[in-house]
Amino acid sequence: MMRLVADVRGACALLPGTRETFPFDSRNLTFKVGGEDPDGGPPVWRMYAMVDITEDPLRVLVKCEPERSGLLREAYPQIVPALYFGGHWVFLPLDGTLPDSLTRELLEHSYDLVVGRNLPRRVRERLPTR
Repeated sequence: MMRLVADVRGACALLPGTRETFPFDSRNLTFKVGGEDPDGGPPVWRMYAMVDITEDPLRVLVKCEPERSGLLREAYPQIVPALYFGGHWVFLPLDGTLPDSLTRELLEHSYDLVVGRNLPRRVRERLPTR
């Protein structure tokens, strides 16, 4: 069951091109995907998940298509929108109230959305396939 920071880190480590950072502060562990720009520009990294390591219980922030997000929130009222991130981000509680398979699937969904929509093709094409 995904409940600890180590569980989130382990799940994200399985996704190719993942990098962990603390870009905002020392509390919010951010998971990004990307890499070097083959055209010689600066590296390109895009966030797909974040967890405040001081929360208890933990919540993981993931990107989600707005339509799907609405359906998920109807089925699981404990999934809440992250209003300050816009309509594409939701918080998933890691308190055992969501099926672990759903949490992992939504983490992968977030990764896939960011890779498919937010990374330049030249960076996306260099990622290992999963």
